[in-house]
Amino acid sequence: MKAVAFNGGMNPGMFDTIAAADDWLTFSPSIPGGPASTHATAGFVPMMAFARDVNTAIDMVNSTTPPPWMLTFNEPDFSYGGFTPTMSGAEAANAIAPLIAAAKGKPTRFVAPVTADPNSAFHDEFYAACGCRDFFSAYNIHQYNPSSANVISTIQAYHAKWSDKPLWVTEVAPGGSGCTTSWDAAGQFMRDIYRFAKASGFVDRVFWNTGNEIDGGDQNVCNSYLLDTGGKPSPLLDAYRAVDCS
Repeated sequence: MKAVAFNGGMNPGMFDTIAAADDWLTFSPSIPGGPASTHATAGFVPMMAFARDVNTAIDMVNSTTPPPWMLTFNEPDFSYGGFTPTMSGAEAANAIAPLIAAAKGKPTRFVAPVTADPNSAFHDEFYAACGCRDFFSAYNIHQYNPSSANVISTIQAYHAKWSDKPLWVTEVAPGGSGCTTSWDAAGQFMRDIYRFAKASGFVDRVFWNTGNEIDGGDQNVCNSYLLDTGGKPSPLLDAYRAVDCS
């Protein structure tokens, strides 16, 4: 259940430094940043973040070592900083069709696309267009809010609508507070979220965002990184290591 999301500038050795997570992701189908340990390789969950990654995903699924899990489209309803492409539900359905065909009978399990806005109409349009809801083994949500109670309420509401599969929370942090959340408050938020997830009966994995500090002051993760830009522990790393999800 205990996992971590990394952003640009990471290297797989950071996962080894954190040493307290089962799984990790970054926004790529392959491990970036140089050689990875056996531990980091085993914990990596590839992401087919954009339509341009579909052919790579197909190659991975058809390889002699297909991944156990693969995440699919990341926030197609939102362009991060104006740099990432957007897609409608119908466009995403068309883009993923070759992967669905290629993956038939293969062991890789897929996590459904995740939107920036959990109330977006994207998923209704996507599933209506692709007829592929059964293709996915888990749903996915992102949540940023300084209040853990608000995050938990949103996750519960999302599960109430999409309740037939387990849920992955692949990005969560006490964001949106203008970088004013203290380390102690971020640690309590973290404990609240993982305690809820463990007891929920439907949340399968929670990826804390972020494993590494991002230059530029992203308002969602400026007070939640586990390692700073030099790879040194933040005051939050001990709190993360202490979280018990067993």
